[in-house]
Formats: sequence, C-alpha cells, structure tokens
Amino acid sequence: MTSEPQGPTDMPSRAPSPRLRRRLPWLALLLGLPLCGWLGWMAAMTSSQMGDYQRLREERAGIQAELEQTRLRDQQLEVDLMVAQQALADSQAAVAELEQQLFRLQQDLAQYQGALAPNAMAHGVRIQAFELQRTDIVGIFRYKVMVSRVGSESDTVQARLLLTLQGRQGDEEVSYPLEELTSSRTQYLPLNFRYFQVVPGNDDAELVLPLGFEPEQIELKVEHDGKIVLEQTLKWTETGVRS
Repeated sequence: MTSEPQGPTDMPSRAPSPRLRRRLPWLALLLGLPLCGWLGWMAAMTSSQMGDYQRLREERAGIQAELEQTRLRDQQLEVDLMVAQQALADSQAAVAELEQQLFRLQQDLAQYQGALAPNAMAHGVRIQAFELQRTDIVGIFRYKVMVSRVGSESDTVQARLLLTLQGRQGDEEVSYPLEELTSSRTQYLPLNFRYFQVVPGNDDAELVLPLGFEPEQIELKVEHDGKIVLEQTLKWTETGVRS
C-alpha cells in the first residue's frame, strides 16, 4: 500500500512568554503617559485661550459702552452749550434794551419833569441825562452822558465835554480829571451835533477809579472856544442795570 506524500507541516504560532505578557501593561502605560500629558496640555491651552477670548470680548463690550456713553455726553454738552450761548445772547439783548429804556426815561424826566437844575442849560447846550452803572469788576463803572442843543435847529454845537470826579481818598478831599480815569488817557469828550449826542463811544465808556478813592460827585463842564459855557455838578449815584 502506497502512502500519499504529506505537505509541509504547519508551524504552530508562538505565544508570548509569560514575562512579556507581564510587561505589556507597563509598556502601554509608559507610551500613553506622553500622549495623555500632551492631550492635557492641549486641553489646558484651549481652556485658557477660551477664557482670554471671553475676557477680551467682555472688555471690548465695556469699552464700546463707555465710548457710547461719552458720545452721548458730548452731544448733550454741545446742546447745553448752544442753549447757554443763546441764553447769553438773549440776556445781553435784554440788558441793552433795558439800558435804552432807562436812558429814555431819564431823558423824559429831564425834559418834562424839570429834573435838572436851572443852571443845567446855557448858551445853547444842555446836559440832558447822565447814566452810571457798576460793572462786574470792582472799581470800574460804565457811564453815558447825553448832551442836547437848545435854540434854533440850524445851530450846530461843536464843543468839549470835561469830566472830573470829586471825592475822598483816606482823609483827604481829592479830584481826578477824566484822563486819569480812563485807560486811553482821554482828556475830554468831543461834542459835534445838531440835535443831541450821547458820549462817550463804547470803547471809552468806562471809568476806572483809583485805589481807595470814594467818589462823591461828578463835575461836568462844556468848553467852547476856550471858554466854559456850561458847568454842572451831579451826585455820584449809580443807575441802570448791572452790565
């Protein structure tokens, strides 16, 4: 009986040794530790970045809110400034109107009620009204003098108006001419009119009192061709509204 040839004998698989099997968990642990550390570091970095991003978003939102509030405050300040400027303009216009009304009343009093002294009129010239106002600066006063013509309408008055303040400085009686009371050193107020004239102009309408001087009266003189044609003394009395 002939036997069939047999194929190559299969080699049985070699199982890991017990020693290797004991080391495999430790090897896996050793290999997994760096991976776990890297994953943890990535997770921590991601969490930190998310926290920074959220904080930056909150800071940006806060800055935008502050900018909006600042813009609204600026707009309100602009509106308040416009309102204040308009109120100031209205107040100045009201003050100017009151000054004009007061001056007209003084003219009416002088003309119709005989408020001026009998010697207030001479040689075709009359002191029609005098106005004196305190300013916001101590020792500085605004003033106006209205001079009118008496006589024929064809006459034209050309003269000089001299002003002198009389009063006390300490225990002494002193007087100051106009040139020592104005910053422009004006010696007199020029008169040149047909019906009436109000002097001085706005640029020289302030009297600056010397330190310690207490005014008591104002002496007004009208000079024509080197001669005094009218002289009048008024008490120092403040009138009108405060400018």
